[in-house]
Amino acid sequence: MSTQLIDLNDDLRRLKDEGYNISIVSGNLVIKGIPYVNKDKKILFGAIYCPLTLSGEKTVPPQDHTVRFMGEHPSNQFGTEINSFVNSAQQHTLTADIIGSYYFSSKPQNGSYPDFYTKMTRYIELLSAPAKSIDQSVSAQNFEYESYNDSSVFKYPDTFTARAGLSNISERLKDQKLAIVGLGGTGSFVLDFVSKTPVKQISLFDGDHMLNHNAFRIPGTMTLDELEKKPSKVTYFKEKYEKFRDGIIDHDVFIDDSNVALLDGHDFVFVAIDNSEAKRVIIEHLMASKIPFVDLGIGISVVNNSLRGSIRKTLITPENCGYLNKISTEKATGEDIYSQNIQISELNALNAIMGVIAWKKLNGFYLTEDIFYNSTFIIDEEEIKNET
Repeated sequence: MSTQLIDLNDDLRRLKDEGYNISIVSGNLVIKGIPYVNKDKKILFGAIYCPLTLSGEKTVPPQDHTVRFMGEHPSNQFGTEINSFVNSAQQHTLTADIIGSYYFSSKPQNGSYPDFYTKMTRYIELLSAPAKSIDQSVSAQNFEYESYNDSSVFKYPDTFTARAGLSNISERLKDQKLAIVGLGGTGSFVLDFVSKTPVKQISLFDGDHMLNHNAFRIPGTMTLDELEKKPSKVTYFKEKYEKFRDGIIDHDVFIDDSNVALLDGHDFVFVAIDNSEAKRVIIEHLMASKIPFVDLGIGISVVNNSLRGSIRKTLITPENCGYLNKISTEKATGEDIYSQNIQISELNALNAIMGVIAWKKLNGFYLTEDIFYNSTFIIDEEEIKNET
């Protein structure tokens, strides 16, 4: 994807054609091999980077005039530290091997740069001028560019993560394989949220088909033509989301004793089904296989012509299964509010959010002193009861 993106844009392609060591990493434009001088008057080589601003696959003018720099504090040819464009010493981790140490700010007279070529070459000029005054042979334009593959699962660059400076944090999720069991309501929102993370694989499990009622409790909308085709749920969602990213695997099955081993090899499982017998089989297998999972449930009833109830998230890990009793695996009775199967899209979304946040906390994406293994949102009280 990076090679194609560079070749599609005049400003990026010009940087490449002129011999700069250009790459696109986690939605950032990175240029390495830039000569500069440190306080000891030694010529070193550093890197600059900034978030790309894109409309689809076409660059638009940079969002601001700043860049980050990986290297020591730059100096002039006499060893005096330069402060004219060095805004501050500010560590920023893009990836494990790209760690910015300084924040640069050189604002053009008109207030903004027209393109990324103009912006990046301006900073290269500021950095390399002292080095060239010591040794005319040094240059940032000595890279023999070769095509390479970007390991991103996304069909187009994730400039959101780059703009927010979250690339290094998101990397913690990168190699994971997730499974979502059940796509009727809550599970479809789980898919919508986790699809926007860089996880390697998302496996979908559901043996049902998309019907009219499903269209009213999933993200986005379905057309009448789509509904009339009566697609399987997993096929429908795979086709929707593979336009956005790779790694969506569809399993058009209900999980039972005969196929529960399909969950093996996943790093985390979201369980979003009502079938108590299937849930029992899944939970027993995941616990035996030491695979962490979160079980999601909604219980809604009609009282005085209004709805009341609760939303639950229960996280189970190999190290902590203390709230397993919160998950019902017994067949529902006629009096059980879950048997009414009332689901509202905003409650499905909130239930999914609770599960996704629990997974992200477990992986250090969100800072937390305590992991809440069981959480219940009481709708009429608008209160979440958390249990560690």
